[in-house]
This record gives sequence, structure tokens and C-alpha cells, in this order.
Amino acid sequence: MTALLTLSNGLSWICLQFARFAGLLLFVLTAVIIYDVIGRRFFATGSFRLQELQWHLHGAIAVLGFGYAYTRNAHVRIDIFAAGLGEKTRLWLEFWAIVLFLVPFMVLLLWFGYEFAERSFVRGETSSGGLGLPHRWIIKSAIPLSALLTLLGAIAVALRCLIVLKRPDLLETPFEKAGLWTR
Repeated sequence: MTALLTLSNGLSWICLQFARFAGLLLFVLTAVIIYDVIGRRFFATGSFRLQELQWHLHGAIAVLGFGYAYTRNAHVRIDIFAAGLGEKTRLWLEFWAIVLFLVPFMVLLLWFGYEFAERSFVRGETSSGGLGLPHRWIIKSAIPLSALLTLLGAIAVALRCLIVLKRPDLLETPFEKAGLWTR
């Protein structure tokens, strides 16, 4: 079980690093917006590329944090069914939901997202308007990357569910440490 805990912590760490990178991209996005607004307002230098870059950065920031959000229980969840269940039942429910639903969906998204980005790369796809950014495959690559990060985060949570169920003594306060159903 300690090996599973180490693996879970490692997967969570990877998600954290990408979330930190997304946080740094917020500074880049802010700089691009300020430059674009000042340029349009005072120097008449508006640019489709800058506006498209803003959208791309915003999208990348959003999806790079999915795995981290899952490990921190910051994702959207409807607990109407689980609210009246005991803690062990909720952990089993979380575990099986990850295994039966989330993992297969993320694997499919990873597979088809990779093909989507690869096709864009092979075709040399650019912005549809012709005035926007080239190399459209870069932003399209965020789709399989976000699926991979979400998959890593989900596996980390599933492992923590198992650890809490089988060896709760490994964690000081199991549900808070697991990031699950904090009250």
C-alpha cells in the first residue's frame, strides 16, 4: 500500500506541475491582453493574431488544470445520491466511477484527441481566417494532454480511495488527505 501511496503522490505531483505551468501562463495571457488593449486604444495596432493567442492561452490554462482539480476535489460533482451514504460506500462509489466511467472516457479522448492534433500537424493547419495564428496543432494538442492529465489525476484519486479503504492508518486524516468529500 505504501507503493500505491507513493505512486498516487507522484501522479498528483505531475498534475500539480502542469497546474503551476498554467498559472504562469496567466501572466503571459495578462501581458498579451494589456499589450493588445494598449496597442488598439492608443496606436491602432489591433491584431487578429493577438486576439487568437488570447483565446488559445485561455483554453490551455483551463485544460491544463483538470488533473490537478480532480486531485483536489475541485471538479464539478453532484453529491445528491452520495450525500446520505457512509464514507466507505462513497469511497467505493468514487473508485468504481473512476474505473468504469472516467478512465475509459479519458482514454478515448486521449486517443481521438491525439489523432485530431496529429491530423492538424500533418496538414499544416492554420487559422481559418488566414489572418490568425499558424500551427493550429499546438492548441489542438491541449486536448489529448488534458485527457492525459485528467487520467493521471483520476488514477491518483482511485489509488487513494483504495488506500483509505484498505489501510487508513497510512494517512493521518484519510478523507482530508485524499481530498475526498471534505466537510
